[in-house]
Amino acid sequence: MFVEDIIKRVILENIELIGSKKIIRRDFNIPSTDSIMILTGIRRCGKTYQLYQNSVRYDSEDVLFLDFEDERLIQLSALDSYDIILDSYRRIFPGRKPVLFFDEIQSLRNWHLYLKRMHAHDYKLMVTGSNANLLSSDIATYLTGRAIETHIFPFSFIEFLNLKGLEISTEDYYTAVPEILNTFDDYLINGGFPEVIKAEPGDKRVMMRSIHELILYKDLVAKYEKNSYLFQLVISKLVENIGKSFSIIKLADKIKPVYKTSNPTVTDYVNLLSVPFVVKPVFLYRKSFVHREMERKIYFVDNSFITQNTIDNDYSRLLENCVFNHLDRYSDEVYYYNTGNKLEVDFLCRKGQDFYAIQVSYNISDPETRNRELKAISRCVREMGLSNGLILTYNEEGHEVSDGVNIDIMPVWKYLLTAGSAVRPDLV
Repeated sequence: MFVEDIIKRVILENIELIGSKKIIRRDFNIPSTDSIMILTGIRRCGKTYQLYQNSVRYDSEDVLFLDFEDERLIQLSALDSYDIILDSYRRIFPGRKPVLFFDEIQSLRNWHLYLKRMHAHDYKLMVTGSNANLLSSDIATYLTGRAIETHIFPFSFIEFLNLKGLEISTEDYYTAVPEILNTFDDYLINGGFPEVIKAEPGDKRVMMRSIHELILYKDLVAKYEKNSYLFQLVISKLVENIGKSFSIIKLADKIKPVYKTSNPTVTDYVNLLSVPFVVKPVFLYRKSFVHREMERKIYFVDNSFITQNTIDNDYSRLLENCVFNHLDRYSDEVYYYNTGNKLEVDFLCRKGQDFYAIQVSYNISDPETRNRELKAISRCVREMGLSNGLILTYNEEGHEVSDGVNIDIMPVWKYLLTAGSAVRPDLV
């Protein structure tokens, strides 16, 4: 079969596929623009469905949708020109000008040059990509002023509920807390990948492993010719360090007794995990960039990575990682903070011109724990000149005044439901 015939078949198949999809609305603001719209994010987080969601705005015959990880399209990258894509479309729909929807664009060789040319000819383009370094570097180098990047995350708790067809009213906050906690535990433990959410309870871990292995082997091991066992060791140690600041050198020292390696190699592996959006570093809030880079915290883009790499569910790590992903989605910047007397606050985040101090603790019923958390966050609030602080727990709620500072205490599940797209619930 000729390449043109293959492309024509794929175009027609995708028109039929899009028409059959049930679209779940996501909480993302994708602007209407004449620029190239690029959606980035980890594999299987729902980027393709965002393309579907936007493509249904147009007449089906005006949609040219291609997934460049379709094995039938691999031979495209060997061609000198990609004109065959539009030529094939015009053979089906002569005289029409399509809107271009391209999935996993990083698989197409010199993709940025092709997009630049299509944009110059006034084609509307929306594309997705799963590789942070490749996309960001090329956007900055070749597409500056022509492209807008929107990052897509795995499902939030509200999106999780929507996908499962569940509704929680404000009355349920008082009358159905056990049921809410059961639902929240599902999200907290199994994460927000849509395929995992939809899987039967007994199949969720199998689905997690399938997604993780796809990312590990396709985006890291095969692409960069790295050792899969060392990647697994690095991920395992990073999971152990959720919520803890660490240096790469100390992390390497923990790995060396198990696997012969070096500090530069471990540094390389940790940094590579950010490329397919598996992890994200958080740095200490300091003015000095050099000091900021010395130590860091690492969080995973989805809680399933923690669940898959621990024997028993560690709710403290899961809770803090869950809060980070909410803050990362809706804040402009996220740091952790050390007070002048060496007390640590989990998150200091900035939204616009405002900063917010947030502490995460699974349980603060113990007086010593409660006092420690209150001291840390009240000191941070005073040092930063903020109005109040927030402590997020598994299921405790209240209000405290510590050293003259107002501290709100709220369950994470309620925070995720009431905060919506804001960092603080009172900003809604």
